[in-house]
Amino acid sequence: MRVGILGAGWWAEQHAQALAMLEGFAVTGVSSGSLETATTFAAQYGGRVHADAEALLAAPDVDAVLIAAPHEYHAPLALQAIAGGKPLLLEKPVATNFTDTHAVLDAARDAGVPCLVGFTSHYFPGFSRARQIIDSGELGRPLSGQSVFQKRWMEANRRDWHLNRERGGGMLLTAGIHALDRLMWLMDRPVQSVGAVIGIHLHDQQADDLASLFLRFAGGGAGMVGSYGYAQGGPINATTILCEGGSLRVTPDSLEIGQNDGWTAVSLTLPDNLTLAALAQEWVELRAWAESGQLPRVTLEFAGSVMDVVFAAEDSAIQEREISLG
Repeated sequence: MRVGILGAGWWAEQHAQALAMLEGFAVTGVSSGSLETATTFAAQYGGRVHADAEALLAAPDVDAVLIAAPHEYHAPLALQAIAGGKPLLLEKPVATNFTDTHAVLDAARDAGVPCLVGFTSHYFPGFSRARQIIDSGELGRPLSGQSVFQKRWMEANRRDWHLNRERGGGMLLTAGIHALDRLMWLMDRPVQSVGAVIGIHLHDQQADDLASLFLRFAGGGAGMVGSYGYAQGGPINATTILCEGGSLRVTPDSLEIGQNDGWTAVSLTLPDNLTLAALAQEWVELRAWAESGQLPRVTLEFAGSVMDVVFAAEDSAIQEREISLG
């Protein structure tokens, strides 16, 4: 699979490194808003520099596309790729609003073009094994959960667009969405409504740095999500699920089962680099989808449901009331 990359920032570099780990994959093209950045990227990871997205998408040596551009460009670039029939790995979020999100997902579905949305948690050993345990039924049905992603917001790769919600910035769309995704995936039932408090408390910007969500799941389940971009603090990246017959406490690289008032660690096989291994698995699943129709762990329907909750949470925070979904 010959991959063209739209965007040449830090996350695109992670994908390029992951692709280099795989047999049968190669970076053959790159395009960025900065010609200098694209040229530097190509010199390190390979591929031909294209002047713009149209040129890259028309290139005969590009079989599939990665969209790792700033969030505001996800929807228009994805629609171009889909129109050209190119399978794509679309980094989250799908788009910055409800309308554009569903325009992309509907276009991919209608055209039959594989579009894998990059919710990487599904490919981390801890969360993947936790889902297997839930699917097995050995702990019974999930009843309630909490998921928190707390991290330093102004980290080294933060860019100006991250600080403006109109451009798709903010902690929730950038990082907190992973906490939401994990909770929804492990609870494994539809979200019926969401109530949220979202605000700007710690940074001088036009996008959220703190968000707290309360979810009502079908069948009486409940969940809480914390998306916290601190100025001073300590990181948390964990999800807990209470099931009928026990509890799960999960991080990307660890898993514990809670029973009889104690916790027991579950043995996991961990790769040398969690992130690169997860991204590599995404590419393997995209190729399987394109070549044989085998659906990935992150389906279009699931990706859409996560995005729907994000936008409903933003509406809830503005209206100061719970918002129903579907």
